[in-house]
Amino acid sequence: MATPGIVGARHYALAQEIRRTLAQYAELKDIIAMLGLEQLSPQDRNVVARARRLERFLTQPFFTTEHFTGLQGKLVSLEEALDGCERILNDEFKDYPESALYMIGAVDEAKQKVQSGKGAGSDASGPAPEPQAEIEQAAADPDES
Repeated sequence: MATPGIVGARHYALAQEIRRTLAQYAELKDIIAMLGLEQLSPQDRNVVARARRLERFLTQPFFTTEHFTGLQGKLVSLEEALDGCERILNDEFKDYPESALYMIGAVDEAKQKVQSGKGAGSDASGPAPEPQAEIEQAAADPDES
């Protein structure tokens, strides 16, 4: 069991905040499926966007899955992973499409991915100005994660 004494205060606090965010998102999935994303409060929509970005970021390419995914595995230090989660929780990447955070190593790769056009969705020129379309699409199919 993770405790501040074992994993460190920062790691523990971030893990708790991530768990809270993902749990809130799980609770909101039913509401989104029944009523739609537009019925959520702005705060709840932010929770949904933050949680989906966290989910994408936590899906990192592993060396053991290179053969199956076709993506080179990445070694991400604990500090880089914590930094990425903290920056996502602080909404630093709120203007980036979720796809920019998918299957990357360090979170700064998301910026490179968007600049190169690989994670920008339909707008390859930079960060997507409005991530709502991705959230609404995900709400239409809540089992896809």
